[in-house]
Amino acid sequence: MQNFLHRIAQLFTSKIAPDKPFVQDYPTVTETVFNNYSFVIGSLFNYFNELPKHLQYRFVSRVHEFKESKKFHFIGLERNDDTAILVSASAVQVTFGLKNYKMQHFKDIYVLADAYRMDDDEELYIGHVAPDGIYLSWKHFLYGYSNKNNDINVAVHEMSHALLYNNFFAQLGIDKNFRLNYDRFSSTTGPILADVITNRRSFLRSYAFSNLHEFWAVSAEAFFENPKGLKQHMPDLYEALCRVLNQDPLTKHKIIEM
Repeated sequence: MQNFLHRIAQLFTSKIAPDKPFVQDYPTVTETVFNNYSFVIGSLFNYFNELPKHLQYRFVSRVHEFKESKKFHFIGLERNDDTAILVSASAVQVTFGLKNYKMQHFKDIYVLADAYRMDDDEELYIGHVAPDGIYLSWKHFLYGYSNKNNDINVAVHEMSHALLYNNFFAQLGIDKNFRLNYDRFSSTTGPILADVITNRRSFLRSYAFSNLHEFWAVSAEAFFENPKGLKQHMPDLYEALCRVLNQDPLTKHKIIEM
């Protein structure tokens, strides 16, 4: 047990020089782009609708920049710019408090109509992250943002995986503040996992305890899908996520330190 918890605390630990203070990026989109993106994003994202107008501009600006930096592949679906906007918005939601938000390692995003199989694997997937891209089932993407009762959101889950991969296994777009704060997060998870293993119960769904990567992604899902519940039942984990993502979904402005 001690060796297991030690590996959890040390897995992503590395010594990195402190980054420069966070500087707010100002909106660069036209009024037409803002109105178009706002209509699309606001139709599905309560997170976006809760933001004050100046931060909605910031959000839209980031979504536009993220989308333009990726190549979207539609499999079993017609090419649709609104779909690309919404998928990009899910990435920006997860990274909204961070300085480097484009996940530059990933050039390609694959949007599939429904659940899918990989190679000869008989298991059905609704999303995954691989070195060559981010994969999402569009059916389950919509389900995640439409159903607020089960703390499951495949887009948040996979974008959280992608964020971790980009910052620890890639060479481009690394956010040093995120990496430093993730060290604290990984240290916090040790006692949490020990408690779950001992008591065999948790507010998080059981898939979180498959491994540390899934614990991170499932925790992020709960953080955005049910922040009140997570804060009430696992306050230490909630505070650790606030630090590592530099945002608090329960506040109007979301971002903690601009």
